[in-house]
Amino acid sequence: MSKYEKVSRDKKDPPDYSAKTRMKYLFLLCWFAYFTSYIGRLDFPSVMAAIIAEKKISASQAGFINMVYFFAYGIGQVVNGFLGDKIQAKKMIFLGLFCSGCTNLMTGAVNYFIPMALFWGMNGYFQSMIWPPVIRIFAEQFTEKEKENASVNIVSSMVAGTLVSYLMSAVIMKICSWTWVFFIAAVCLFLMSGIWEFLYDRMNITSSDAAVREKDSEVFFVENISYQKDSVSFKNILLGQGLLVVIIPVIIHGTIKDGVTSWVPTYICEKFMTTPSFSVLVTLLLPIMNLTGAYMAQYMNGKYKNREMMSATVFFGVASSALVFLLLFGSRSIILTGLLLAVLTSSMMAVNTLFINLLPLHFRRYGKVSTVSGFLNALAYMGSAIASFSIGILVEKYGWNTTVESWLGETLLALFICIVLRKKNFVQQTKKLR
Repeated sequence: MSKYEKVSRDKKDPPDYSAKTRMKYLFLLCWFAYFTSYIGRLDFPSVMAAIIAEKKISASQAGFINMVYFFAYGIGQVVNGFLGDKIQAKKMIFLGLFCSGCTNLMTGAVNYFIPMALFWGMNGYFQSMIWPPVIRIFAEQFTEKEKENASVNIVSSMVAGTLVSYLMSAVIMKICSWTWVFFIAAVCLFLMSGIWEFLYDRMNITSSDAAVREKDSEVFFVENISYQKDSVSFKNILLGQGLLVVIIPVIIHGTIKDGVTSWVPTYICEKFMTTPSFSVLVTLLLPIMNLTGAYMAQYMNGKYKNREMMSATVFFGVASSALVFLLLFGSRSIILTGLLLAVLTSSMMAVNTLFINLLPLHFRRYGKVSTVSGFLNALAYMGSAIASFSIGILVEKYGWNTTVESWLGETLLALFICIVLRKKNFVQQTKKLR
């Protein structure tokens, strides 16, 4: 804890419990906002098998649409990561939710490849406006311990959003057309944007509780002081901190976490000849397991004293092992295949928690939490974009076994890099950067 963060407290003064309560409600508001965003980002992957089966688009075209989404999301993460440290979080998150609702509505209204790719790509950019300001809210308004817990607990919103999105899609496709999946997702996004706009100011604690922040060190830490004293450019953070060393592992984990996950329903459908709706239901196993990955990441990072590269080594090792077993035994059972894919994606969720959620918190004293998180998230989604398109090509030309072998090659490369750089410690070097 730096001298700028520690604030004296009169032990006779009771803590402001109303402020602490509002912090909990603020987390819940962020949780539901990000939860709803997942409903509006996973509806296309969940109906992709049905669209391909109806011959509206081919597998390679579906992969291209996913690629456009991920590229737009990745570019948006860079742009909105920088903007997230300058523009009000309230405005960015509202616009992200509302505009994502509009693009979901338009995607469901078209049945052709080019307009679908255009609207889904726009959705990717608007979705990217949500994550960086959420992490900034945690860094600026929560205490030291609470911000770490919040950055890990927010993963449960991704898991719940994934579950609801896939389950909702399966039910809707069973009852009516896949186009209604997009329409209902749009309604959810519109409703959440209104709730966010109405409630955020009632839960924001930065201005009204400034006096409490300066008096009660057990409740708050004064961080805007350190932002002013230690302000540095992102270029210095990127080069002086050695943030470049995580680029390849971050990109690779993105190819697995989102690129592979997007194709899991189609993989199960084609590998075991199931219906699209049943393959989506089997895929529900993944997000449940993914939540364990987030908390395992927090546990391992505590064990290795905030050395994210060391912790990532463990999880890339687990992912590589899961892929080896998938190649050897996966075709024998749909249940075994689902379990191995769940182990794979939960390992990558752990890596995502390490690099995207926890590592950026080291840069709070420089006012670059949103920037660093957006930059790393952009790299991950660039990997997702490349994987989404390349998987479609590989499946069409060489089949699923060759595709899974390519995933194994990627995880082994990331594992090697993390082993070489396992002693990298961003916490220590943060103190040296000026």
